[in-house]
Amino acid sequence: MKKIIAGLLLLATMTFGMTLTQLNKANKDELMKINGVGEVKATAIVKERRKGKFKSFADLQERVDGIGEQIADNIKRGVENAADVKTVAKTKKKTTKKKASMTKKKMTDKAKDAKDKVKKKKKKMTKKAKEKMDKSKSKAKDKVKKKKKKMTKKAKKTTTDKKKELKKKARKTKAKKTKARKTKTRKTKSKKKN
Repeated sequence: MKKIIAGLLLLATMTFGMTLTQLNKANKDELMKINGVGEVKATAIVKERRKGKFKSFADLQERVDGIGEQIADNIKRGVENAADVKTVAKTKKKTTKKKASMTKKKMTDKAKDAKDKVKKKKKKMTKKAKEKMDKSKSKAKDKVKKKKKKMTKKAKKTTTDKKKELKKKARKTKAKKTKARKTKTRKTKSKKKN
């Protein structure tokens, strides 16, 4: 049973490539099966792995001299011969193009979203400014109305006061005239008596 499982794991590794865990456990012979990894690079990988497990395939590239992007990709995909390398390269190009078109689409969508946000913000700000302006206008109108009322009240008061004053003056004048007539009449009567 253990042999069957080990065989399936070996088959899966060959078919699907090598995971990071498998890379951290692989011996020199298993590593040498990968295209581009010879005895020297396999030894260097094993030696470097003793210092600490690889955290990623990028970590492998940084820590081991001679392991570039292509060899790391070969290890990752389990490429064992040169014919497979070309297939991987073509697949990688297609994937890269696909990613590029997806990225371009994402960027376009983001730009569109940003434009929409700006439009919404602008609309919102315009609406707020308009509301503020309308509020200011209504406040100004209210002030004008209040001033008019005040002035009208003042004018009425002034007019009423003037009327009262005129009436007072008229009464005084009338009283003076009446007094003057009475005095005149008295004088005339006293002259007649004399």
